[in-house]
Amino acid sequence: MSRLTHPSSIEALAPFRRLRACHTADPADIAGELPGWLRGEVVRTCPAVFDAPGWHARHWFDGLGMVYAFRIGEGRVHFQSRLLESEAARDAWQGKARLGSFGTPTARPWWQRLVEPVPRITDNNNVNITRIGPDLVAMTEGNRQLIIDDATLAAEGPVRYAGDALHGAIMTAHPHLDAARNTVVNVATSFGMHGTISVYEHAPAARRREVIGSWQTAHVPYVHTFGLTPDSAILVAHPYAVKPAKLLWSSQGYIDHFDWHPEEGTRLVVIERATGAVREHVTKPFFAFHTINAFERGDETVLDLLAYPDAGIVEALRIDRMLAGLPDLRPTLLRIVMRQGVERAGVEKLGDVGFEFPSTNYKRVNGHPYRYAYGAANWPGPDHAYASAVVKVDVDSGRSSAFSDELYVFGEPLFVARPHGEGEDDGALLSVGSARDDESSVLAVIDARTMAAVARATVPSAIPLGFHGSFVH
Repeated sequence: MSRLTHPSSIEALAPFRRLRACHTADPADIAGELPGWLRGEVVRTCPAVFDAPGWHARHWFDGLGMVYAFRIGEGRVHFQSRLLESEAARDAWQGKARLGSFGTPTARPWWQRLVEPVPRITDNNNVNITRIGPDLVAMTEGNRQLIIDDATLAAEGPVRYAGDALHGAIMTAHPHLDAARNTVVNVATSFGMHGTISVYEHAPAARRREVIGSWQTAHVPYVHTFGLTPDSAILVAHPYAVKPAKLLWSSQGYIDHFDWHPEEGTRLVVIERATGAVREHVTKPFFAFHTINAFERGDETVLDLLAYPDAGIVEALRIDRMLAGLPDLRPTLLRIVMRQGVERAGVEKLGDVGFEFPSTNYKRVNGHPYRYAYGAANWPGPDHAYASAVVKVDVDSGRSSAFSDELYVFGEPLFVARPHGEGEDDGALLSVGSARDDESSVLAVIDARTMAAVARATVPSAIPLGFHGSFVH
């Protein structure tokens, strides 16, 4: 598969180069010693192709998706990858842009915009991939999720939800799994005269979504993730929002319709899972892609998240902006405390290190008080290089530690608990690093307690920096 050479291509920037598809499971070169208990697959999706004849992505989030896997077992690692088969990809390779995307305009003629005021939404599911019941599911912020064949990484077709009130709604790519109740929980946004953001649940193997609570608003915020406790779902309604009417008859990308209104502050919307009751809190304006964890503490609901001072980071991730200067992906770790009966939420900074793509010992701590958070800190360094580290933060003390390798830029670290492990940080972090200067990538296996690498699996493919994925046993 040859590299495209459009002069404005983001592929000119390491570590966003497109990898060459590797349909067979090829062995990786191992340095160090893999933990004997570590068996499973790191499965991820990422934006990988930004140019095709007659089509160019305008935003990092719009690159055509790639699915890849590192398969770990018996002291060995095999690597496999595949371009995501989707309607959006087929259109792009034909020079078309008929589907609504995040920040890339559609190329629909005026008559089509007239009869179809809002375009159909992309199925370029390049944000996350996770196991939902029997299916490995690739997701983006849209109304179509794709089932991925675990052996071949081929897209088998869409997840078919039963007809329900959420038909056509935009689902987040960050569902929660409530292990105690064996329930998948997610959030979906619907547009009409007003916007409606709904929290829904379903059993992992079921495909009928049950709405358990909703919040209506005239100004619909961009919702990327949400917090979940056993009692509540928490929406982050930052003042980066859109009036639904602005979406009609437009040829712009979805996010191009949103405006920043800091005078409105950021609202935290707490929806009780048992009753659907809604309460709102307000605090200073900030923008956030990712929440880390949430829990109840007496009459308080606590939400930890990664905050930027404003929504400028969305603009910084446009292709032309990234070509001019790579973005600083080090938002601030904040703790938001919401007390029942008090509208104003408290805000506390936790530690001095900023990072993105957070993870925790999820099965053990999600929805409950916890101590450790992990993430990837990436920022512009000297000589247009990208500095990078995998970080660990003790949210109780604020102290942090980090792992880095100057040869690679690292993405989201996935925490894998050691079987029968004792402490919250007893396990390994698995993070994919993209080479700065050559066509290679590495899966780093990091001791989550010491933050020292215990093994590296290197492959001769330039894996682009992506967003999210899962460790599948």
